[in-house]
Amino acid sequence: MTNSTDVDLPSETKRQAMLAFYIGILVMGFAGNSLVMAITTGKKQKRSVYDLFILNLAISDFSFIVFTMPINIVQKVNGIYKTLHYCQIVKPLLTIVYFLSIFTITSMAVHRCTLITNPHKRKIKMKSVYIWITLIWVLSFLIVLPLSIVANAENGNCKEDWPSLNHQKAYTVALFLMQFVFPLFIIAVAYLRIGTYLCRTRVPDSSLSDSKKKKAQRKKQENIQVIKTLALIVILFVICLLPGQIAWLLLDFGSARGLKVSTIIFHFSDILDSLHGCVNPIIYGLLTEQFRRKYVQYFTCCFTCGRQRHLREPKTQIAENTDNSMISTKRMRRLTCEVAQ
Repeated sequence: MTNSTDVDLPSETKRQAMLAFYIGILVMGFAGNSLVMAITTGKKQKRSVYDLFILNLAISDFSFIVFTMPINIVQKVNGIYKTLHYCQIVKPLLTIVYFLSIFTITSMAVHRCTLITNPHKRKIKMKSVYIWITLIWVLSFLIVLPLSIVANAENGNCKEDWPSLNHQKAYTVALFLMQFVFPLFIIAVAYLRIGTYLCRTRVPDSSLSDSKKKKAQRKKQENIQVIKTLALIVILFVICLLPGQIAWLLLDFGSARGLKVSTIIFHFSDILDSLHGCVNPIIYGLLTEQFRRKYVQYFTCCFTCGRQRHLREPKTQIAENTDNSMISTKRMRRLTCEVAQ
């Protein structure tokens, strides 16, 4: 076995493993986020503010899966010659999805904090929630707009043509602050207020009826469950997307050694970025009873419908064969009569 074979074999094995990984993420992310969107949009009762934020989060993850994963798969197979349109439109979409996710998560934390700490305050109108979500999308696009403007293609690769290195560093720091520091600070404050409020909340007064006690206790348990879900979403967001941000900071502010480290981190951050596109539906299924119950219903329906269709097909085929035989017999009889005449 030659040296070239020893080198090529692991490289080919790694390429096939990465290809299988991206295809798996594409299938899981597409199916999972589609299921979440179907559940939230198909609710018979009135959708809540929490449902709309979950729907927006699923749409952002679904957009990432649809626009990014196929490109990654093609790149692993044949490679991609990156054009100007790719660098200005497709590549910035990943950053837009980051902002959509973290802004939505932050909004969910702020809304839940307001709802728990001010239970008697008038609820937010659904019209205001739609405006809120629209502003999240508009703000995400506006923040990423400079990246599209300075993006350029050179020798099949994307590059950023900033007026100066200081402009590039300033934008990198701004992205880090807006994607992580500010949102996570707001989320931490919101969770701290929620935790303090729940710890201070007294047990329902003994003078209350049993039904009111149970209702208050159930409401508290629901709030705790939602907080656990949001906390896990935030933790996984940080785990999956923070390494990429650190790599960009090392790339722009680090030394030559920092450049090598950032290159290594980028390889892992690419995998984590892709993984983040399909983890949220799994979280909903593990921690939220509503989604877990709907998941079971959808999968049961798909299995049952598929099985019934499989069982009906032979009967249908027999009926069709019988009908065709009868028609052929009638035609033969008709021809016989015509010949006799």
